[in-house]
Amino acid sequence: MAGKNAKRVLRISKETQPYRTELTPVSFLRRSAYVFPDKIAVVHGDRRYTYRQFEERANRLASGLRAAGLRHLDRVAFVCPNTPAMLEAHFGVPAAGLVLVPINTRLSSDEIGYIVKHSGAKFVFVDHELEGLVKPLDLTGVRVIRVDDTGAAGDPYEDFLAAASPEPCEPWIEDEMETVSINYTSGTTGRPKGVMIHHRGAYLNAIGEMLETGLSFDSTYLWTLPMFHCNGWCFTWGVTAMGATHVCLRRVESSRIWDLIDTEGITHYCGAPTV
Repeated sequence: MAGKNAKRVLRISKETQPYRTELTPVSFLRRSAYVFPDKIAVVHGDRRYTYRQFEERANRLASGLRAAGLRHLDRVAFVCPNTPAMLEAHFGVPAAGLVLVPINTRLSSDEIGYIVKHSGAKFVFVDHELEGLVKPLDLTGVRVIRVDDTGAAGDPYEDFLAAASPEPCEPWIEDEMETVSINYTSGTTGRPKGVMIHHRGAYLNAIGEMLETGLSFDSTYLWTLPMFHCNGWCFTWGVTAMGATHVCLRRVESSRIWDLIDTEGITHYCGAPTV
């Protein structure tokens, strides 16, 4: 009953307060691309994307998914390590009015298949190193696109972006309580369960991360934490909101981490005991 009343209050509030703006983490990239268009947003090996380019790539992802016929709140799954594609998914998918399903890259083929089917994903983007986990699955009606992580033509993901419009999509978000991402649990007591995160919650959690960790415009964040895990604790959105720099990391390797701390001037990273 409380949940039903809360929804009713939200609708009434929206109608009686015309100044109210729906909170969505998509707005973080919009603002940073507008205010800091030439600031380096994403670093991945030799690749560098400015905030203008980052937004354009996210726009292309959104436009491509819309052009493929996906409808409001359809699901789009990503099975990728911490690459630019995985980061772009956190903006491009919700910008299209769709729901992101980030899948743990350490799961078995059977577990990945269950999540894809349970979530009802219409698209699956899979990294080339993980394609072997998806190929055996019966994904009738699901379009699968390989991500070679090259940033160049001939990479199926890059070709998908290149064929789409770089302009922002017309917003489909009707309510900040709409689902932005479905994150699946580890499934220790049974099959994994999908936890639905809404736009408002993602936005506010990202703000909390920014305040708690002291992120600033000058910060450089190293992606040791999997983006598939709770959306990288919302640092995917928080780092972007500050106009800071993301440094992608395909796998956790101590020598590579030390090198990046030195060469990229890392100021923040998440250090689990295993890291």
